Amino acid sequence: MERVSEGVASGMGTVGFLLVSSGVILAWVLSNHVVHFLSNSWTGLLNGNGFDPAPFILLNLVFSAVAFYTGALVIIAQKAQTRTDKANEEAAAKHRDELAQMQTDLLQRNTELTEQIHALSGKLKVLTEEVHAATCTGGSHPHAA
Repeated sequence: MERVSEGVASGMGTVGFLLVSSGVILAWVLSNHVVHFLSNSWTGLLNGNGFDPAPFILLNLVFSAVAFYTGALVIIAQKAQTRTDKANEEAAAKHRDELAQMQTDLLQRNTELTEQIHALSGKLKVLTEEVHAATCTGGSHPHAA
């Protein structure tokens, strides 16, 4: 039943539905003695009885039409907002994925640089020991003459 309701609401939330419904309403009003109604309205105005005597059929028709169009337009607007929200969420998800990939790449580069620094530190230690051994053997210094 929920799917049927969603399908009906989705169908009602289209500009096509609004146009077809408007045509049906207009045809109904025109075919349902509009000339007679206008004649009675004109006569009512001339006789001081107003153009839409009680029970205010024309006023009720206007209110019904306003309610119909308001409902249909609200559904159309909600569908548009849903599409916008979905597009925004997809863009945000893509951006989060890109940021995660960039962080992973930066972490990998950092790891590689740390390994290079470690290797260079080891070579520097060996070179320092070689220089120390070459210059500090037996207590003699090259400038000690």
